[in-house]
Amino acid sequence: MKTAVCFDFDGTLGDTETPAMEVAFWEVAAYLPDLPLGDAAALHSFKQDFIQNNAGRAFEFMVEDEREKRGLPCVEEAWAVPPSDTQLLKLLDEARANFQLPPIKEVLTAKPFPSIFIMQKEETNMALAVATQACDGVVDVCQTLTEEKIPFCIATTSPKPRVPISVKAAKLDAYFPPEKIHSGESDFDPPRFKPAPDVYLKAAAAENCAPGDCVAVEDSGSGVGSAANAGMGLILGYVGGSHIPADKKASHAEMLMSGGKSEDGRGALLVVEEFRNLASLIRVYKQDQETGNGGKGKAGSYSFSDDVIQKLQGRVWLPGGKVVVTN
Repeated sequence: MKTAVCFDFDGTLGDTETPAMEVAFWEVAAYLPDLPLGDAAALHSFKQDFIQNNAGRAFEFMVEDEREKRGLPCVEEAWAVPPSDTQLLKLLDEARANFQLPPIKEVLTAKPFPSIFIMQKEETNMALAVATQACDGVVDVCQTLTEEKIPFCIATTSPKPRVPISVKAAKLDAYFPPEKIHSGESDFDPPRFKPAPDVYLKAAAAENCAPGDCVAVEDSGSGVGSAANAGMGLILGYVGGSHIPADKKASHAEMLMSGGKSEDGRGALLVVEEFRNLASLIRVYKQDQETGNGGKGKAGSYSFSDDVIQKLQGRVWLPGGKVVVTN
């Protein structure tokens, strides 16, 4: 029986959520009246909350939520009036310089992009081309799966060419050629964003594998929902990306297991902090599938033995608030 692995990309394979969300935050921040400009600690906390709450979501949804929450004018109206606050402009430019992006006033005055949405996509590509790195342990896992002849691919909401650009920058292109990259935004018309199941269904079909025989690896609630809604056989959560602060990893893990974005309430079976753990978990699941002990995409239909869990590294979160810490 064939088992395939479908990885989310941003924040899972590639440590891209931090640079991508930094770009998105500072583009949105230019229009937020409640930005705590005079308090560095408060501003950092404000930014971190934005990043954690929006990681894995389409930029269009982020903008609309922030606009509606504050009763701001429509996006087109706000876009027509560049910010003028000197302190704000200085902050924006300092942040943008980290990703080799031009000063914000220069961009918003010249208007080289027809909308803030196009600007976000293009500037994110520019930033990721210089900032993307693979998450720790990703190369080792990809090499192990390759050696064990377990097929794997990418199932992401993010668009092309953003993901191929990031894959190349992270030096993962040998493992993920173009045909192994599936995008909910670029491969469907209209786009099908997670938690819709479409991109996982497409990825499984491309591997000639039934969804119930596939493993999904995710770092976001919407991604877990997408995998659950597609009926993926096993869903594993990952919280090792730099976009999840150390003091928020436990709550993020609980969120991934809660199933808040899935139609049947199914969440990740467990969550790991160390990406390297995934190789052994996938191997065990594949063996159980081959012997008839694997689940078929139903909540509670599969579990790992205590012996398997105890051999993992770092923190592992299990349903019911249980946390296993191993060396």
